[in-house]
Amino acid sequence: MTDYFNSIAASLKEAKESIDRVNRRLSILRLIFFMLAAAFVIAGIIKDRNVLLFCAAFAFLAVFVFLCIVHGRSKEMAELLMQKIHANDRYTARIKGDYSLLEDEGKEFADNSHPYSSDLDLFGSHSIFSLYNISHSVFGRSAFADKLKGKDFGNLDKKGIISLQKTVAELSRDPEFLLDYEAVGAAHPIDKLPEALMRLCAKENRLPKGFKLLYKTAPFLWIIPVLCVVLSAGVYVRISVLAVILVNLIIWFLSSRHDFADIFKAGKISGQAAAIKARVDMLTDETKKQIFVPGYIADDFESEVRSLIKACNLCSLRDQPISALILNVLIPFDLICADRLLDWSLDHGQSFIRNVKGLGEAEALMCAAVPGLVHKESCVPEIEDEKTAYFSGTDMIHPLLQPQKAVANSVCIDSKSALITGSNMSGKTTLIRTVGIMCVLAYTGASVPAKAVRTSIMRIMTSMRIADSLEENMSTFRAELIRIGSIVEASATQIPLLYLIDEVFRGTNSQDRTDGAEILLTKLDKPYIAGFMTTHDYALCDRIADGRLKDGAVFFHFSERYEGDEVIFDYKLKEGMSHESNARFLMRLVGIE
Repeated sequence: MTDYFNSIAASLKEAKESIDRVNRRLSILRLIFFMLAAAFVIAGIIKDRNVLLFCAAFAFLAVFVFLCIVHGRSKEMAELLMQKIHANDRYTARIKGDYSLLEDEGKEFADNSHPYSSDLDLFGSHSIFSLYNISHSVFGRSAFADKLKGKDFGNLDKKGIISLQKTVAELSRDPEFLLDYEAVGAAHPIDKLPEALMRLCAKENRLPKGFKLLYKTAPFLWIIPVLCVVLSAGVYVRISVLAVILVNLIIWFLSSRHDFADIFKAGKISGQAAAIKARVDMLTDETKKQIFVPGYIADDFESEVRSLIKACNLCSLRDQPISALILNVLIPFDLICADRLLDWSLDHGQSFIRNVKGLGEAEALMCAAVPGLVHKESCVPEIEDEKTAYFSGTDMIHPLLQPQKAVANSVCIDSKSALITGSNMSGKTTLIRTVGIMCVLAYTGASVPAKAVRTSIMRIMTSMRIADSLEENMSTFRAELIRIGSIVEASATQIPLLYLIDEVFRGTNSQDRTDGAEILLTKLDKPYIAGFMTTHDYALCDRIADGRLKDGAVFFHFSERYEGDEVIFDYKLKEGMSHESNARFLMRLVGIE
């Protein structure tokens, strides 16, 4: 599937060049027909208002208007095609491991207090979010971020994950749809949903009956001036017109004292409503309807959005103060707008909010489909429900590494603690991050970059990237203690747990570190807990190897070789314990002997 994006790049470029040529010709034709219309109008005036010349001018003007409409649609198609080209370029960049085009880093979702998102590089520069996100809406991006952060962990089960996997797999088989949807999203981005619209959706009352009666009867007052004209009562025409205007101004004043401000603000979001409709149109297409309707959005969502757009377009006529004055002088226009929006809110407000949330969930599924498209080898993880704390990964690749440099590793753990030893920079931390990311992606229904992965459903908690905090007067060691403490606290809940700890208690002396780590491993030695701990503490490894844990532990290590002044790592995980260290060698290289 990774070859697909390279194969269509040339055809997309040709299509863009073709439509650009069409647009240039349309621009020239528009100018020609406008000039012809203007020329014939001038000629008609010069020729004593010649009717034939004016008719010709009208015909040319009609052609000009038609060309404007066609040109507008053609430019929209060109914009969509350009966005599709950009989307395809981003897929190609993902395949190559090039993050320069992946600008959406999701930094607003970063949370250092989250159990694992910071340690697993889920958000920020060069992150899982930037690699896989294809949503251009606030609700889609938030839904994908929530999936990565395990917001619905309490509701996860094997059946639900398998259902997600089937949907994601179906989306992965249709990369053209994903490209088209991302192009539509990029052409119509939704950075935020206006608070006024959310407040409108929460309205539960219709327009008061008195106001409704006023706006329905007031327009009929214009019959009076018309009758005066018909009856040739000229002296009363002007008086009756002024009287009707005065009545409408009084109605406008009375309605302005009612709290319609939020309603009219909502009337200004027709652009975002149109952006939502563009997305919904794609999801309710006959080829994709069975995936998203009614599981994520309701069948009538499209009509809901269409009616909102109509109401918003009506309200947009009063956006300018002068147009608002003119319209309300003629009829109680504000009341008409308020009634239309309040009726929409009462009929569709709550379902609109639910559907927008469902639309976000649908976009999160599309993001989950990306791993299956951009990695050379990927698999659908199997969910283990017979073993409580189990993980097995074969030929796993860390998705954020350069594909041409990444080294695949395999590991299996079953309700045990695994201690990983090895020299600095040998790959220990990368391995445990890979395990964590495999589980995070598996629980979203996504494919993972591996030959095979099998995992039970476990709560993920990590302690890796520990930093001090001047604002909170917290040292690195205290910050680590708090992090480790939360893991110990979670271990008492009997909820299956996967812990990933890098260089435990690095901020204290060796004896205390060894004693503390042994106590920690003893507390985590439970049948519903599995975990990985990297360490340079060989005294700890020797103690654990002596059988200090009831369920035992497994040992893995990384190794390296030396050639002159160079350390060469193979980054391959091996079974057993290592007592090797390259720290002295590295210090000698920088002149510390």
